[in-house]
Amino acid sequence: MYLGKADVNTYDKGVEREFLVSNGVGGYGSSTVVGANTRSEHGLLVVRPSDSEHHTVLVSKLEETLYAHNKKYNLSTNRYKDLIYPDGYRYLQEYQATPYPNMLFVIHSIFLKKSIFMPQNGTCAIVKYELLASPEPVCIDIRPLFAHRINKELTQKQDDSAFESNPISGGIINVKGRGYTSHVSFTGNASEVKWSAKPMWIENLIYENNPLPDKHPTDSLWSPGFGTIEMKCGDVLYVVLSEEPVAYTSSEIESLERETIERLNSFIKNVFTGNSFSALQDMVQSSYHLVADNKGAVPAIFSGFPSVERRARDTFIALPGLTLATGRPQTANAILDSWLERASSSGGLMPSSINAQGNEAFGDIDSGLWFLYATEKYSVSEGLGYATEKFAAIKAVLEKYIEGPLELGAVMDSSSKLIKHFNGERTRHWMSGDVDGEPLVERRGYLVEINALWYNALRFVESVAASAKDHESETRYASLASEVSSSFESTFWNESNKYLYDWVDPSNGERDDSIRPNALLAVSLPHSVLRQELGQVIFTTCWNELYTTYGLRTLDPHHEKFKGRAEGRLDQKKKARLRGMAWPWLLGQFISAYMRYNPESYEMGWSFLRPFSSHLRIGCLGGVAEYFDGVMPYKPHGDVLSAMSLGDLLRVAHEDLTQ
Repeated sequence: MYLGKADVNTYDKGVEREFLVSNGVGGYGSSTVVGANTRSEHGLLVVRPSDSEHHTVLVSKLEETLYAHNKKYNLSTNRYKDLIYPDGYRYLQEYQATPYPNMLFVIHSIFLKKSIFMPQNGTCAIVKYELLASPEPVCIDIRPLFAHRINKELTQKQDDSAFESNPISGGIINVKGRGYTSHVSFTGNASEVKWSAKPMWIENLIYENNPLPDKHPTDSLWSPGFGTIEMKCGDVLYVVLSEEPVAYTSSEIESLERETIERLNSFIKNVFTGNSFSALQDMVQSSYHLVADNKGAVPAIFSGFPSVERRARDTFIALPGLTLATGRPQTANAILDSWLERASSSGGLMPSSINAQGNEAFGDIDSGLWFLYATEKYSVSEGLGYATEKFAAIKAVLEKYIEGPLELGAVMDSSSKLIKHFNGERTRHWMSGDVDGEPLVERRGYLVEINALWYNALRFVESVAASAKDHESETRYASLASEVSSSFESTFWNESNKYLYDWVDPSNGERDDSIRPNALLAVSLPHSVLRQELGQVIFTTCWNELYTTYGLRTLDPHHEKFKGRAEGRLDQKKKARLRGMAWPWLLGQFISAYMRYNPESYEMGWSFLRPFSSHLRIGCLGGVAEYFDGVMPYKPHGDVLSAMSLGDLLRVAHEDLTQ
């Protein structure tokens, strides 16, 4: 990823492009390439304390001022209500993402490079300044700005007693405030940094992309002072921002930097390539941030940034693309193992999420079904050995649906053999949610995607039973799958729409004929529950009514409840999320279905992916957002980097489009 002067020569161009660094255990640093924060979640050091459910922005940013030629140059950029000041973006010459985010500032013959990286497993961010060229020494002031707040909240109160700072041993500045502690230190081969303790508040900063209901939420940041350093051509300065006090030498930081670069380079080197899609490497590099596979860390897939949660559905949808497509089968194995172990301790009931403290939550009907989907993907890639070895535990996950996981508000109907969902306080499907007590999407009875997943799971576990030589289970699951297939078509087929009902309530015969993307799973999963000729009809309707450039709409645009853009009041934005927004992970399923019916049409398959080349240069650079507007101009929303979105696009590129 490279951006030139023309890409960042205005404030608006610069702030629509965001960088991301991460430490592999949930901590991250993120901002725009021009250094102006546009979200409350932005910050150079954002961590999740072990005793908290929320991420905390410790260090928001660094303000740099360069003195040369008897002039003062402010390199940072901030947005206020009626003012952009300073306007350091004017000096930004280029941005590069490899091997990690770096920005080049050019002032006449002065070339100053700024880079940001995070060592793995640590709780620090390191900002590196290199004076690449300068005819004479320059002087630089660096002022750190601290937030010390939850990343989804803003604090407007400027209380001078809220913060305090003190120098401690090793040249480290200790900052305490709002119940948090963080640190900043300077090191490098330049002259010694002189610290000036001059506290001040930076007030009324505006984050225009913030999801908070206030149209113009403002923030206030505190600074304990600034460090001053004289640099000559070739000098390097490191600024270490950390949760715990760390006193690195220059050689130790250089070693951490080499380790970071080597890790990134070795990761990229082992990944498949596709000549038809030049942006694939950028997507692969972004996938690095979504997977925790470091030595000593709990293996996990994060839902995205800035959410950084461990959710079952996101994990299992994203796993094939984020691990198998990127050459990390051992990581896939470890992630599946960790979730299966938790399900086994709950009698086969798969958790829906795991919080920062390691505690599980239950409630999603489809968690176990998506687990079986991901396990099958792993088995196709690496062989049935894993599934055969874990057959008893995998079987328990499947049997939980047959017995009726009442905890999920779902049970297998004894006559149709379909999974029946009944209303319950803890029950959730992927379209769950409410606004002021009103469900975003009313659904009950037989849900179409749940039963498509159910059929897929039965066929997979049938094959595992055969491999495990459990012929009784093999016969039983084969029989159940046949009954499900028969019931599925007779229950869900809607002749008038040439599509599938989204749900059918067997208690009263009520049916929902809304055209939603859930029916797509009946033709996109490895085992299609429908006859090919019927599947092709459904796919065609889906293409005609739901396809957009960046995903499939969650509702037919002709529907009376369709909301094509996330705009207006907060409640209207929430409704739009599942009443018209387009989701990229569904596009991955769409392409799989297309290739099923057009197995030689690789060029057309890539044509569905190529539009993301432009999106990768806006928003989180190299990443794919969680969802988009369902109509022009297709503005992205939600997580700026989404595991489901990026993961399923990588999966389909690897599985279906690589010849």
